[in-house]
Amino acid sequence: MADVPMKPQVNSDEVIKLLEGLFEEQIEKIEEAPTGKIKKVYFFQYKDKWSVIRFSHNDMEFKVEKYIQEALKVEKFPLPKFLHSGIYNNLYYAISEKVEGKPIHKLNEKELKYAMPSVMESLIKLHSIDTTPCEGYGWLDYNMSGTFNTFIEFLQSFFSKDQEGFWKGWYELFEKSFLDYSTFNALYEKMMELAKYCEGRKYLTHSDFHYNNIIINNSEIVGIIDWGKVSYCDYIFDIATIILEFPNYNLLEKFHTVYKKNNFDTSDFIERFLCAAICSSLDGMRFWAKFGRMDAYKSILNNILMILNKYDVAIK
Repeated sequence: MADVPMKPQVNSDEVIKLLEGLFEEQIEKIEEAPTGKIKKVYFFQYKDKWSVIRFSHNDMEFKVEKYIQEALKVEKFPLPKFLHSGIYNNLYYAISEKVEGKPIHKLNEKELKYAMPSVMESLIKLHSIDTTPCEGYGWLDYNMSGTFNTFIEFLQSFFSKDQEGFWKGWYELFEKSFLDYSTFNALYEKMMELAKYCEGRKYLTHSDFHYNNIIINNSEIVGIIDWGKVSYCDYIFDIATIILEFPNYNLLEKFHTVYKKNNFDTSDFIERFLCAAICSSLDGMRFWAKFGRMDAYKSILNNILMILNKYDVAIK
């Protein structure tokens, strides 16, 4: 997970005032979005159409969206149309169309089955973006280059002790919460052992491809949102995220088949998946430990241990 600042504070009256300065007529309705841990998000209705305005401490995510729209302009890609961006009271904002549908985590098994081909097709398009002109790995900078020289350096940065923002002082969780150091470290060591299989594989990845960030309507993916964690790394990290969300649906084999058919490098597929799955699980474990949710923590831990056991991978 990237270093995360606190959510911007902007009330609805301020938003209405800003929007009325941008649009010709009065805003009909405005609602604060229930989600968003990093950005402040509002939905608003103007001329019978709903749009989204997002506020952030930096504009990197918005620049990435524009970059992706340009890179995939000849493809039909489910990125909500970008309408406007600017600065308000030292905060960056962006306005885009609101997509209507159901977040993927609310689909039942039958709905997911019918929607998965569309989800896979969108990931294939994203991961097909040519990254050869781009330097580095990890989080993107304003030149659309990665901020680390190697993938392993990027992976190590996830869980470094000294961080700022959201994860500042997170090592205290080992002493003040149920986050168990020996278990966490054993999983971390196994992840780093497997990292060699992901090194050198550079794709543009969403890096938060699940939950409310994937919007489905009539078995089609109509929107991929929240591009704040985009990075250059192995495409397997996006796949692992969605597989971990639906652990009982046997998606790994399906993804392997589709990616191989589309001429992606699928060598060492299991090892790469396990590296990504451990990374995602460790991040989730410390997140729920921070918020005191032992049930969610145990669920993630039990799931990753079950996956490792399935593939006969032991941790010390």
